[in-house]
Amino acid sequence: MKKLIAMLLAFAMVICVVGCSAQTEEPKAEEAVAEETAPVAEEASVSEEAPAVDDSENLICIVSELSQGAPFSQQTWKGFESINETYGTQIKFVEALKASEYETQLRSMAEVGAKVIFSMFDAINLVAAQIAPEYPDVQFVLIDCNETFEIDNVTCIVVDSWEPSFVAGVVAAMTTESGKVGWVGSLDIGVITRFYEGFAAGIDYANQTYGLNVEVEKTYVGSCEDTVKAAEAAKLLISNGADIVYQAANEAGLGVIQACSDADIKCIGVDSWQGSIDECVFWSALVAIEDGVFETYTAYLNDTLESGSINYGIANGFPIYANVDYEKLPDDIKAAVDTVMAGVADGSLDVFAYGK
Repeated sequence: MKKLIAMLLAFAMVICVVGCSAQTEEPKAEEAVAEETAPVAEEASVSEEAPAVDDSENLICIVSELSQGAPFSQQTWKGFESINETYGTQIKFVEALKASEYETQLRSMAEVGAKVIFSMFDAINLVAAQIAPEYPDVQFVLIDCNETFEIDNVTCIVVDSWEPSFVAGVVAAMTTESGKVGWVGSLDIGVITRFYEGFAAGIDYANQTYGLNVEVEKTYVGSCEDTVKAAEAAKLLISNGADIVYQAANEAGLGVIQACSDADIKCIGVDSWQGSIDECVFWSALVAIEDGVFETYTAYLNDTLESGSINYGIANGFPIYANVDYEKLPDDIKAAVDTVMAGVADGSLDVFAYGK
């Protein structure tokens, strides 16, 4: 397992270097479009040729602030792979790593004939919403967008991190032996802090419901890629008594997992199932954005996609944990998880009322 983590850490460093080098040279709009276009079926990355004009009716794309190698990008890409496999749709991933590229890349894709343009994260989503009225025949889907825009061809989709983090907090609170747990985030920004807030709310719920007195300590890495700093942050929490650490730190999270493995304590993974990285990861808080992407495009094809905002979560059957982790829990913790899931589904439990 440690060898696997070491390999992943090395890979994360390569991704970091590639991501940084990609920002040193700003491609022309036409070149950027040609570089990234692809039929998806061949591999989970873009090919070298732009689609023929005749294919534009079958073209959708994603324009992202993150590099395609980032874990969240890879997870999102799985949704597009499913779209390709199910509908034969041609997909294109466009990296817009600088703010100056956002509008250029979005307009380029609209003008080459993309019928649906997905954008990802707040800054580029705002740009997409601004230009959308100029392209009324293009559907814009804004991923991880907490805003609501009253624009006919704009839909915001969120697979909220609060619910999976809340359940992770309940599991952590009922599992810890020291009564102290930790949380490591990449950057001190709203989309990341929300993971902590949901986690802390779940701990608060468990404390109130089951008579516990679990404490949570948080810290930030200050980077999405620096695994060394992330490991140091986790070690500090561990030295303060945490025997479970939840990480929401992108590539840097591999450093947290390594630190937990070295200290022989438990770790909680994020976004996708991370139990295969190391056996210390006993729980993963799933944010199934890939399912949200697929469901949204299916609704578009069925002409049932509405403007406004869609929040995918427990109430509409989205997975927030892996069954393989659930099955390993003691019966009392399973029962606690079941209670939360049922309460959120029927509306009797307000997970946002805790952690205040």
